[in-house]
Amino acid sequence: MIRFLLIIIAIAVCLGIAPFFIDQKGYVLIAFNKTTIEGTIWGVTALLILAFAALFLLYKLCRYVISLYSHTRHGFFARSEERKQAAIEQGVWSLINNDYAQLELALDNNSVAEKWSDVRYALLAKAALANNDSERAISFLDKISQDKQLKVANLWIASGETSTIFADLKALAERKKASRLELKMYAHVLVQEQKWAALNDFMPRLLRKKALSEQEWQQLFDRYFAAQSNGDLTERYEQLAKNLKPHAEVSYLTAMAKAGELNKIELSLIKMIKKPLQHKDLARILRTSSAGDALKLQSSLQDVLKKDTENTDLLLALACLANAHGEYDLAARVFDKALNADNRHAYLQQAVLSYSKSAQPEKALVLYQ
Repeated sequence: MIRFLLIIIAIAVCLGIAPFFIDQKGYVLIAFNKTTIEGTIWGVTALLILAFAALFLLYKLCRYVISLYSHTRHGFFARSEERKQAAIEQGVWSLINNDYAQLELALDNNSVAEKWSDVRYALLAKAALANNDSERAISFLDKISQDKQLKVANLWIASGETSTIFADLKALAERKKASRLELKMYAHVLVQEQKWAALNDFMPRLLRKKALSEQEWQQLFDRYFAAQSNGDLTERYEQLAKNLKPHAEVSYLTAMAKAGELNKIELSLIKMIKKPLQHKDLARILRTSSAGDALKLQSSLQDVLKKDTENTDLLLALACLANAHGEYDLAARVFDKALNADNRHAYLQQAVLSYSKSAQPEKALVLYQ
């Protein structure tokens, strides 16, 4: 552009000074349709110079205005991006601190960068689940991109709605090189969907891959046996592979005790008395027991407690069993000795039952305080 202007100016200057070299003043006549411009060469030259100077200034002014607009626009969007980044960072810090109210405040009414939108929905879903609002959590999970759904599989499981991820998770779990996490999540989905036949077939692989901890096995079998009818409990247990039964035993015995079938599992419970490491499990099993008959078990517990009077787990087991037998006075006396700050919450219902049935309602009220 500058070069072109300089060429035009040079031509105009040459035309302007040429008459002096040839001793002529010279005139210029320009006609365009009905428009005519007439003047001396100097006049036309000056006019051209002024015109091109004006164009040059206009060009510079336009560039300045565009540059000013670009900087303003960039500054506006830069501040907008900073706000979006601050929102997602605040959400993450709130999650780390388990401050779900602050997390929702930071993300619910603030947008984030496009690449973080799925993370935003996942964080909001987790906050909703923390507030026991499964419906709201599902609404956020539905907004997550399809290719990111498996990354929030645990949130889907926690929400109680797993149909969205079931097919994809099944495909991942059936691969030979499936990770332990993928196997574990698929097991949770099978439990959630109550696909017990598929779970039976899948559990040996879970065991081979060591995908579940002992506590996770217990949680899985608790739900497995809780979903069975009372008449099917023993059959379901016997159908399990031999190497799975040790993981399922406590859950199975708990379900049987809850069904009031103490007489059918009495021998197994007596064997647990002889194994100190199983005393806590024995108390846990009897804690959920319905009314039933296990007099040999009670006698065995009392014999051991004569020698080991401070065994809290066996005392709790005896108290719960006494409740199941309707011996509420005995249960209340044992709870007086066995209850402490560590086990009070877990055995609250059993203790309240014994106190209320043995004409000691004031003790039951104290437990609720």
